[in-house]
Amino acid sequence: MKPGSPRWRRVGVIVGVAIAVVAGAAIVVGILTVGGLTRQVPRFQSLAEHPDSSLRGTVAYFADQTRCVRVVAAAGRPVKTVYCLPKMDVPKAVKEGKEIGPQLVWLPDGRLRVTMFRMTPPPKPGAAPGLHPGWQKIVDVRTGKIEDVPAADVPSQPNRQTHPMVSPSGQRISWTSDNGRVKVMLTDRNGPSRTLLSAQGPGEYTYGLGAVFWAPNWQWIAADDGRILIITIGHPPVTRVLTTESSQGAFDAGLARFALTGASILTPAR
Repeated sequence: MKPGSPRWRRVGVIVGVAIAVVAGAAIVVGILTVGGLTRQVPRFQSLAEHPDSSLRGTVAYFADQTRCVRVVAAAGRPVKTVYCLPKMDVPKAVKEGKEIGPQLVWLPDGRLRVTMFRMTPPPKPGAAPGLHPGWQKIVDVRTGKIEDVPAADVPSQPNRQTHPMVSPSGQRISWTSDNGRVKVMLTDRNGPSRTLLSAQGPGEYTYGLGAVFWAPNWQWIAADDGRILIITIGHPPVTRVLTTESSQGAFDAGLARFALTGASILTPAR
């Protein structure tokens, strides 16, 4: 996104104007800085500053500025860097395709799969770019051990089964994001829908969501608005910011740049 576009603006102050209503509460505009640029975003309470021990689970995400994969407890703390991407091999990128990613996927044993792909130019005008295997590593976030996956086993396409929208009890997430207006809804199996989050950007500013889906323990919902948001579904629902280090949008439309597990991996077992 280019500086000066409606979505990204250079601003130096927090604008104290109410722009949205979430469960009856007014939200004011704050700013999010990415790569030296800032854009306005609705302000929510920070879990890093105000941890909530009732939130179970762990989130893995890619921190753009450091090019490192980090994991953070859904409660807001602790947070840990588990792997940093190597510098891009430019000659190899020219020959085999530019590296894109990573996609992060939790494994059932609590390890983290980190996958990079390679993208080549479209074979002909109007065609989609080609996506090919890059490399993959398995990271044990508890011990720091890193395992290289054999090249023959690296996938050529991302895993698209990591964003559940319906809970085992039948609660379905739906969401809209259009022209700066966003809404996240929850519908029970046999009941009416209710709004969990509703927000609108001011003026020409375009605020939007990139992905919204359940945590695997079905206790909260994650959303991508350029930050990682955690939405609890009580009465009233509450939206809070887990981290601002992961910018919006993955290399593949509809995929988040973070991964969720219901296990509290960074919390010592008791």
